[in-house]
Amino acid sequence: MAKNISNVQHRSALWIVRNLGIVGLYKGAAACLLRDVPFSAIYFPVYSHLKSDVFEEGPDKKLNMGELLLSGAIAGMPAAYLTTPCDVIKTRLQVEARKGQTAYSGIMDAGRKILAEEGFKAFFKGGPARVFRSSPQFGATLMVYELLQRSFPWSASNDKFEKEKPVNVIGDLSHLKSRNALKILLDLDNKFGAVPKNINVPNFGVKMTSTP
Repeated sequence: MAKNISNVQHRSALWIVRNLGIVGLYKGAAACLLRDVPFSAIYFPVYSHLKSDVFEEGPDKKLNMGELLLSGAIAGMPAAYLTTPCDVIKTRLQVEARKGQTAYSGIMDAGRKILAEEGFKAFFKGGPARVFRSSPQFGATLMVYELLQRSFPWSASNDKFEKEKPVNVIGDLSHLKSRNALKILLDLDNKFGAVPKNINVPNFGVKMTSTP
């Protein structure tokens, strides 16, 4: 619509940097975290419980594509809807206020003004639309991730290493850790542990002999 209206300046990334600086690209970042952190806190536990309790995933049963897709999609529904208030606040902060519209200075200010001017229901505007978008998006994302993890298992080489290693591998690793610690100290101070030449060390009456 902006392209068809005269005297409307196009808001590009370059325009944002010129007018708001580099920091302007991160406007609303705190509000994004306010939305994304609770979303993840809801989504991943629900996803895990759906796989293990509903579809009964276990060592002897791998879920198929449909079950993985359903687990991810269903988990995305409560996560998307319950975090809608945070998304509403984020969107209001990032959108430039037009003439006559309310301007917001921060998260708390936006929350107070939305509640006072539009009521509690305004925090859930667009909630169903978020569910319809996020649910299939995260269902497909986690399904692809799970399938890729099976095709390219990260722990395959590590499991082989553990099977081929002898029983005393812990002792060997402790020895390596000690050597690494000593190397770090020597990198920091190459004279670590050496006695300076200008210091006389008393022998307390003990006769020192050299051995061949």
